Amino acid sequence: MFTGRKIILEQPAEKDAAVLQKWYLNKEFRYWYDSYVSVSLDMITEDIKNGKAITDPSATRVDFIVCNKRNNEPIGIASIKEIDRQNGHAEIALGIADESKRLAGFGVDLMIVLLDIVFYEFGFEKCYTKVNDDNDLGLRSALSFGFIGEGKLRNHIFRDGKYIDQWILGMLKSEYEKIAIVPKWKSRK
Repeated sequence: MFTGRKIILEQPAEKDAAVLQKWYLNKEFRYWYDSYVSVSLDMITEDIKNGKAITDPSATRVDFIVCNKRNNEPIGIASIKEIDRQNGHAEIALGIADESKRLAGFGVDLMIVLLDIVFYEFGFEKCYTKVNDDNDLGLRSALSFGFIGEGKLRNHIFRDGKYIDQWILGMLKSEYEKIAIVPKWKSRK
């Protein structure tokens, strides 16, 4: 379990399968969080059973349920994936499913906790994320947090009958350590 100022990250348990399925069936949520595997309750439950812990050296992906720290209510999901221990980098994906929590500081807190895991638990040099070009909030949030656009995959996602570009945004550990809000945010835990 990892905690931030406003959130708690826990590995999903079988009891979380129904809420995950509800979020994955939500078309709008799927637009912004593209890291789900299936909408089948059986497959979600199987993914949870087969999930890897952050301490497992064979893990190439670690999934989390994001809970509101005040009441332990699930509000979203996050993943650290494409874990590459040899080259010291990983991709993060995050999604706040509860729309009322999206602009309430939960995303910033979640980003800080995920980056702390990538940079300090794994000891990696780099973290990156992918954001679809039509996800204005996600793109603005990542860029304003300090991620740097590293490239655009043109016409990479096909959705609703059209192709969408996808951005790759990266951050180095040294860049993360220079972000002024991070130590201030952590000091208010």
